Amino acid sequence: MTDRKKVVKVVGSLVALTFSGLVLFTMYGPRGCGPSEDELKVVAQLNNLEEMIQKGGYVKKITPIEERDDRGDSVYGFEAEIEDEKGVAIGRLRSFRVEGFGMMKPRYLWYKQPGVPEDWPPRGERRRRGDGERRDGERRGGAPPNAQQSAPPAQ
Repeated sequence: MTDRKKVVKVVGSLVALTFSGLVLFTMYGPRGCGPSEDELKVVAQLNNLEEMIQKGGYVKKITPIEERDDRGDSVYGFEAEIEDEKGVAIGRLRSFRVEGFGMMKPRYLWYKQPGVPEDWPPRGERRRRGDGERRDGERRGGAPPNAQQSAPPAQ
């Protein structure tokens, strides 16, 4: 009889332990089951872009980025690694997906050497064309092209 009581206690303890482990796993275990439907849509859109096709690159997954919070909750910023058919990183891109609108045109950073990651250029240096050069190649002289030219004072 005492052996039977011991067996019942051990089995009861194992059932209780299993139940509490299951409860803890559901509370603190892994979340989600892979990428969301929106992430899959974004990856598909990125892989169908003309520049990606021309360079022979594709995106496997996107990573959310934290930027200024002045865009609101309906804007989802992300960054992605661009790889070639061999799985070697050849660049990076950044973009935003706006809820109810679509994806903004991404900014690309193509690596000079495949497989050697580079950092994004600082914000101030990104849009410069060089030493005062215009799009047509002529040098800028004097005032910037948008400055108002005032007439000499009348006497």
